Amino acid sequence: MLWEWGHAQPVATPRPPGTYAKVTRLRFSQHGNKFGVADSDGNLSLFQVGLSANSTRPFFMHQCHNKGITDFVFLNSCSLLATAGHSSESKNVCIWDSILPHGKSLVVAFTCHDQGASSMVYAPQHQILITAGKKGDICLIDMRTKQIHHRFQAHETAVKCLAIDPHEEYFATGSADGDIKIWGVSVPAPLHSLTAEHARSNFFKNIGPGVTQLHIDSHSRLFSCGADGSMKVRQLPDRETLFNSLH
Repeated sequence: MLWEWGHAQPVATPRPPGTYAKVTRLRFSQHGNKFGVADSDGNLSLFQVGLSANSTRPFFMHQCHNKGITDFVFLNSCSLLATAGHSSESKNVCIWDSILPHGKSLVVAFTCHDQGASSMVYAPQHQILITAGKKGDICLIDMRTKQIHHRFQAHETAVKCLAIDPHEEYFATGSADGDIKIWGVSVPAPLHSLTAEHARSNFFKNIGPGVTQLHIDSHSRLFSCGADGSMKVRQLPDRETLFNSLH
């Protein structure tokens, strides 16, 4: 449902209840003039937002991954976006152009992340797409060359979420075992680690999803949520301290 401040009722219902598969991700574009909805069937639907826009009918709808979409991001262009999911042919990260015909909308597909991609963030200043996998691996994709230029193992379990600092100097990964790690963007090396930050306290702690959400604000504060039911705020070390760990 689409809501507006000051209104007690939704202004639009793009996806009526009981009609579609489970929603896995919802994001607005940078300018807020459109939003996308991904679901467990692998479909991505894009809607316009505005006084004259039809917010109940998607202007783009496509099955991007046949085993489900876990995440997507809008890129610099007004029409380009990236999706993370699981496809039978292992093309688990894809770039799409929403203004092209359906048969030509796939710009490039990357064969990466065995068993599927789980999360992604975009660094527009560097034009780098950072993607995470269900086996704990990370890929850094240069959007200028459309090539994977770094690939490394970040965690022993699935990476559940990612966050990048507003200055695009480092990014955070949160894993299914509750660990959080900080990595450099230009040089993808470990800078800082928080072990078992959101691990379950019961006997079945390894079954839980661990870290579920991450955010880094402009004051280098790390916000995290987890399967243990907690939300934590930590002040990360300053930039000099973080990057001195590389030497």
